[in-house]
Amino acid sequence: GLEEITPKPVQDAGNVLKQGYLEKRSREHSFFGSEWQKRWCVLNRRTFYYYASEKSKQPKGNFSIEHYSARMAYHLRKDSRKRCCFELICPGKRTYE
Repeated sequence: GLEEITPKPVQDAGNVLKQGYLEKRSREHSFFGSEWQKRWCVLNRRTFYYYASEKSKQPKGNFSIEHYSARMAYHLRKDSRKRCCFELICPGKRTYE
């Protein structure tokens, strides 16, 4: 079954493997296409959290990384950052770019 993830402040995320700023593509498309949003991201052994900034107390979102995999996705951008683009994918769930 699905496990509910309780939002936690960055400092309480526990067992942090990686953290830092990434740009995440928003789900909402504007007139100019999808927008890239700078987010403070925290990855622990079970959960990926993203925050407005590293000073934020509550995440803007989070998801269990179980069954997710990562793959390079150079096609997402046309600028110099295209070599850094990747997707987090899981069948039947949202893809994070």
